[in-house]
Amino acid sequence: MISIVIPVYNAEDYLAARLEHLLQHDLGNVQIIVIDDGSTDNSYEICRRHLGGHANSLIIKQENQGLSIARNRGIEASVCEYIVFLDSDDILFKDGFTKMKAYLSVEKPDVLMGKYVIMQEKGRNIWPTYSFPTINSAAEARKYIYSEILDSVWHAWRYVCRRDFLLRHDLFFTPGIICEDMEWSPRVLRAADSIAFLDDPFYGYYYNRRGSITRNALAVRVADVNAIVAGSVQKYIAEDYGKTLAYRLIRESFYSLSRYCLCKKMERKKLRPVIEDAIGFYHYSSSAMIQLFLRTRGFPCYLYLWSAALWTAKTARGLFKIILGPLSVKRQAI
Repeated sequence: MISIVIPVYNAEDYLAARLEHLLQHDLGNVQIIVIDDGSTDNSYEICRRHLGGHANSLIIKQENQGLSIARNRGIEASVCEYIVFLDSDDILFKDGFTKMKAYLSVEKPDVLMGKYVIMQEKGRNIWPTYSFPTINSAAEARKYIYSEILDSVWHAWRYVCRRDFLLRHDLFFTPGIICEDMEWSPRVLRAADSIAFLDDPFYGYYYNRRGSITRNALAVRVADVNAIVAGSVQKYIAEDYGKTLAYRLIRESFYSLSRYCLCKKMERKKLRPVIEDAIGFYHYSSSAMIQLFLRTRGFPCYLYLWSAALWTAKTARGLFKIILGPLSVKRQAI
């Protein structure tokens, strides 16, 4: 029924524990596909040792080509009706995964969106406290996702997708970018004729793990986010949910500026024209902070000063809500 696609790259420090956790699940009607994306450590051997005895496992070793191509390889190799993506440093919760399988055995949506738990290596785990409403159409679902769900809606692992739906609409990941989920998920939701929701969290996301992509390659991340935002706003703004989606995308672009001040001097110089291209789309945002940014963007060195201010505000918990957007929006989950 379900193929679990797991891209792996130099994950030997935690991979064995994650695979052992996965093998404790009921894996009947489940295919495990691991794509080793050119690891230079013992990741491939760990996968073979733990999954060699599982009849429905497939381990693919390829040259390092990036997360997008690894996931695309998994989609192509899947033989099951549904596909779920699992990052090698994250986990699937047993109860949530079992309920997901039970739901998909009866209902057959193009896309099933679930909840996730923020797992912290040091500190408490953060569980979602809101409930999904009853949605009667894909159009209603898209509007709800972009306007009401205040935790991240970009992550590919939030969406369980029919394999034939992905293939029919050519919904593969764009190679060569870090923030591929942000570009991929709007295309998936736009193409879906049916979108369902699962209230039980099934995914455990390890936040800010040391060595993760989100903690590294800052300049590339800022450039990718702003390029995706510029292209996506143009593409989706005419949709009935376009302005709410544009606001979400622009906010992500604005957040990325908080990393600009941490980049090296030469990296910042290369990033300025990319960010300038994206600024033209910021007027779609209703955030008071972003509107203030637009009014003062002629100030000398404004990019550095604004990103430094954003980074400081994001670091200070008391000011974090100011960055999130309109004060009238209440946060449902962190």
